[in-house]
Amino acid sequence: MERSPYDKGIRDAIPIVSAYFPISMTFGVIATSGGIPWAITILISAWIYAGSAQFMLVSLALSGTSPTSTVITVLLVNLRHFLYGTTLGPSFMKWSEPKRWLSAFGLTDEVFAVTSSRFITETPLPAYQVTFTYICYISWLLGTIIGASIGKVVPSVVSDILSFALPALFVALLMLGNRSIPYFIAAILGAGLSVLADRLSMESFGIVMGALVGATCGMFLQRVSMNLPTRRS
Repeated sequence: MERSPYDKGIRDAIPIVSAYFPISMTFGVIATSGGIPWAITILISAWIYAGSAQFMLVSLALSGTSPTSTVITVLLVNLRHFLYGTTLGPSFMKWSEPKRWLSAFGLTDEVFAVTSSRFITETPLPAYQVTFTYICYISWLLGTIIGASIGKVVPSVVSDILSFALPALFVALLMLGNRSIPYFIAAILGAGLSVLADRLSMESFGIVMGALVGATCGMFLQRVSMNLPTRRS
């Protein structure tokens, strides 16, 4: 029996939710234990909804960085989302304006990874995308609320352990892909360039550069492999 778009959205959201919840709890713990009010912590997750940018925002705010520098830094960290939007934009063109805005707001790294891979083989449906996107969003908010509520009593060593859920999630999403040689080369090259840029203090630019170069090389290798003549016995 064919699954409905809503069922597919729920199924695809489960792995992301399992990682988002502890990570957002960690954010809530770090923010409130550092002195940021409970309501402001929740507002950050509800409004910004970007893991790395939220952690950086809290770090800069607690260190006394000027508001202008903080805003610019957070925008640079989230620069990669521009790339996500331009990649998926053509697939959303036939949707109504409200549905495009709803989907764009929830386009996090993990949501983009799953959405872009699914759109390769299936026609994009608003019912799937909105369901998938906002289950992930709600789990992030709930995790933040719980973390902010217990932030004053949780030891820092526990929050450090919980933060490992994010890289673990990316590894899981990678292994759930098509696992072809071009696919893994693109992933390894993109990750390598991002790590190199991080060592050179070019964090946000490195993510964008790694994504562009990795995806371009992967696409080129995929086309080359498809054009190779098959060997006949």
